[in-house]
Amino acid sequence: SWLAQVVERKGRLLRVTHEVAGAGLRALAFTFDIGTIHVSAAGGVLAAEAHPAGEGEAAVNADEEDPWWTMLGSPLVRVQEHEGGILLQFREDADSPKIVWLVPGDAALSVRVVA
Repeated sequence: SWLAQVVERKGRLLRVTHEVAGAGLRALAFTFDIGTIHVSAAGGVLAAEAHPAGEGEAAVNADEEDPWWTMLGSPLVRVQEHEGGILLQFREDADSPKIVWLVPGDAALSVRVVA
């Protein structure tokens, strides 16, 4: 998968943007130095779409929001499926890792900080 390629190449997180629908989070776009991953949820399932560097734009800059501002410039080092969602670990275990859990809902996406 493209997420695995980002981990393998130690892609550094440069920007996070999001799309909001009503009161819920509709999608997130993670821009790495090697490309962008657009993550959304529908029917309780996560969908991820990859774009090479320079392609695709999302709606609203979320760089300064929690938890994303703490991860900018950090490499994505691990991706793991977890209880119907996906765990993203930024930074190695020895380097004060930041872990977020992306959880799909029927029409919204939930972000939970694990560590």
